[in-house]
Amino acid sequence: MRRLSASLVLSLLASVASACGGGSPGTGGRAGATTSGGGAGGTTAGAGGGVAGAAGQGQSSTGGAGAGGNATTGTGGGASSAGCGRCAGYAAPAQTGTVGPSELNALSGVAVSRLQPDIVLTHNDHDRPVVYALDLQGREHARITLDGATATDIEDIALGPCGAQTCVYLGDVGDNSAQRSEYAVLRFALPMVPASAGQAAMTVPFERFRFTYEDGSHNAEGLMVGADGVVYVVTKLAPSSGGRVAATGPSSVYRLPPSMTTSSVARATKIATLTVPASGELAASAAAAHPCGTSFLLRTYDRVYEFVSPAGMGLEAAFAAAPKVVAMPDETQSEGIDYRADGRGFVTSGEGTAAPIVQTACAP
Repeated sequence: MRRLSASLVLSLLASVASACGGGSPGTGGRAGATTSGGGAGGTTAGAGGGVAGAAGQGQSSTGGAGAGGNATTGTGGGASSAGCGRCAGYAAPAQTGTVGPSELNALSGVAVSRLQPDIVLTHNDHDRPVVYALDLQGREHARITLDGATATDIEDIALGPCGAQTCVYLGDVGDNSAQRSEYAVLRFALPMVPASAGQAAMTVPFERFRFTYEDGSHNAEGLMVGADGVVYVVTKLAPSSGGRVAATGPSSVYRLPPSMTTSSVARATKIATLTVPASGELAASAAAAHPCGTSFLLRTYDRVYEFVSPAGMGLEAAFAAAPKVVAMPDETQSEGIDYRADGRGFVTSGEGTAAPIVQTACAP
């Protein structure tokens, strides 16, 4: 494991504090990343404001932001989407690299950093709450461990606003047998990672938001966060099955309440049934909301659909839109997708040793 110099640690911590709005925690609890290395040992950066992450339990202390930036203390806001755009059409997918870490052999989600657009955040599925920061060539820059976290089946990752910050959201939503009684979203402040490749160990506090569905148990592999911070779960209709399997019907979208807190169990409400995948087509394995809130991507095991909202309407209007097939990246078992930070194109990857990382840019 590469050890960071004290000067680099201090530089990274200053970057995190600046990006997240201050150097001291807000009333919601600790928020920041502990980075190993340097003669002084690990140091914790205060990220300030809206994340309430007491280590281990994810419980807020005296406030803390609920999902969507609605804090009990009245804080709000959200990450800016300034400068993002959308592709009118897409070029052919192009492989940029392969996943480097051998431990990352069951990649199940991809999120492109809003602070470092050439960094993608990824994770394995099942019960491993560790996030790997890779560049587009697949080289590891950091390994981010959620401090004391446990999980049942993490299946997707997304970025979105949480108060005045940008946060990482992990969806503990997998349920192949559709029999879980409770699900969860784990959230932590998006950190800066080292600009050069090398395995830097980082530890972050987090929040856990527990939820149930209004209509029973569901298997899901898609998680999205809107530009307003609202969290959505997209189901995978393939009961009792995991991996690259056929769907038994189209996916549905469930919305989590913006006011959910770490001290209660929220109720996810079904707000849409999509038109895809059709019965017998390969099932949905990931989803991603556009950073501008104008569209979303649905990844199945053999294609990518894009749903676009009518002009002037928000993300939820896209749920009723007719989707277009925009790309079919050649991947054995694609499990992750996200728009680029500027909204102009997207990145995909999936399971398997040295899985390809594929980027699809706007058409020229």
